[in-house]
Amino acid sequence: MFKKMISLLLVLLLLLPAASAMAELKRGSRGQEVKTLQEMLIELGFLNDKADGIFGKKTEAAVKALQKYWGVNTTGRLDDDDLMALYDLYFLATGVMEGDGLDEEELREIYPAYCSWEGKDEWGGVYCFRHQEECQVSGQLMPENAPKKLEELLTGRVCALWERDIFAMYEEWEDSLPEEDRHIAREQRALFETALKEYKPGLEKMLWIEAQGIDLCFDLHGAEAQPLEEEASGA
Repeated sequence: MFKKMISLLLVLLLLLPAASAMAELKRGSRGQEVKTLQEMLIELGFLNDKADGIFGKKTEAAVKALQKYWGVNTTGRLDDDDLMALYDLYFLATGVMEGDGLDEEELREIYPAYCSWEGKDEWGGVYCFRHQEECQVSGQLMPENAPKKLEELLTGRVCALWERDIFAMYEEWEDSLPEEDRHIAREQRALFETALKEYKPGLEKMLWIEAQGIDLCFDLHGAEAQPLEEEASGA
């Protein structure tokens, strides 16, 4: 699986610079671009067929399913902008490319300093500059129109990213405490690890771990509220 994904990534990287010159892909199209399209659709769960480089009925149906997932007109054809959107979805869902190309200083200027629940978006949370990758991946999740395979890929990616960052935040919290108080952070981390084991992979686990991550980020980095430090100092 990993070798297959890396091979597809190399093909995509070769195609991306020439994307603006690519013709619309539609029924009857043939070639490497179609094969790459089919491989992505298969990997994301939209196409149940082989990647033969021929844009036929099954590929057209898969493209329409993708467009329904996006909530756009189901034309069965993909132009350059559609292909770029599909590349983004593929990269985010599979994790073969991470980050959005901005360094930390640039991210700090664009996004909040800490995660919070002040947002009005679908999930109710606002992500800080540290956790924009989770935001990008979860933003692709539309369960009502997503194939099961894609939903599993996206929820799994969000969980893996938050788990990585939550453990990093626990380490950050522990390092910020006096030696005699570090047990507090370790105990809270142990409670998180225990609860984590109770969840099966899926949307429910993703929503739970997202809530844990947003709360911990707010407590650790929030400017107005710092209950972690207060608890550690015995307040």
